Amino acid sequence: MAQNMKIFLLNIALLLSTSLYSQDLHAIRQQLEEIEQQNLELRDRVMPTVNEFGFDSPQMDSLNQQIQLFDSIALIAVTAILDKHGWLGQNQIGEIANRAIFLVIQHAPNNSIRKMYFSLLEASARNGESELSAMATMKDRILVQDGELQIYGTQSRMVNGELELFPIENIDNINALRKQVGLGEMK
Repeated sequence: MAQNMKIFLLNIALLLSTSLYSQDLHAIRQQLEEIEQQNLELRDRVMPTVNEFGFDSPQMDSLNQQIQLFDSIALIAVTAILDKHGWLGQNQIGEIANRAIFLVIQHAPNNSIRKMYFSLLEASARNGESELSAMATMKDRILVQDGELQIYGTQSRMVNGELELFPIENIDNINALRKQVGLGEMK
């Protein structure tokens, strides 16, 4: 996997160097689909690594370092696209590439980056060009990171080996709110 990561990082660097001068939507779509694929491959390794070696293992530390490196490089590529083109919708670059933009910004290391681009995602989602569920998920993450109550119940954490939802603003109306943005019902 280390060799694949090196090849991917080299490809991203090459794409960045050429993409800042002239990007067409096809090239952007390809770049974002590659980012999405690498993102999934890395994150799909998390639970098997945790199950085999444990959360506090050297193997998990190594994987976390790979994920952080990938996320930082992908963030550079995606913010360059966003700054030049705005939040490209599904009709422009396809569903996979559109989702890649969301995931990279969602995984940004700090809330200021999510806040900077959230209005672009929100406008895209309200226009039917991005998923409303992505907008809701990012909104909740921003709120939780700011110490506020989440709206849609998308954010949770591990507590004593169990998933626990962060507090929700309007728990009595949560399923109606989730339905509005295409999220499944909570029990």
